[in-house]
Amino acid sequence: MNDAGPVWNHGQRQDPPRDGFVVDSSGKIRQPAVCSTVRTVLVGSHLWPFIGMVTGTLPLLWIGVIIFWGILKDRSRLVDDQGRELMNVMLTFMVLVVIPIIGWLALLLWIPVTLVSAIRGAIATGRRGEYFRYPMTFRFIG
Repeated sequence: MNDAGPVWNHGQRQDPPRDGFVVDSSGKIRQPAVCSTVRTVLVGSHLWPFIGMVTGTLPLLWIGVIIFWGILKDRSRLVDDQGRELMNVMLTFMVLVVIPIIGWLALLLWIPVTLVSAIRGAIATGRRGEYFRYPMTFRFIG
């Protein structure tokens, strides 16, 4: 945003999109008009794998994300998008666990990056309603 109001399309002032999405000055897509319940679910969804990895309860990683995503995916496009992103993270984890040696070595780098990204994702979606993407993740679900 600038002093002249929101800028949407490469410096040209236009009306905001009808579906409530905003592209900020850094190029990130946000949905600022998300209700507090959805923001809370998004923060919980991003932190759920973090809690599961720290406590060692890996089966709960899938269950929590599927529950959060399944219940509210039709209510908000942001929840649907972030649920798909988290499922991609979980599927990437499973692929790396199954591949011996190379996958296990990759996990040594992937796990800390994902844990930090989970916190960043919770902050980005909780505060700004931002569409967050995890690094080093295969996009199985589009």
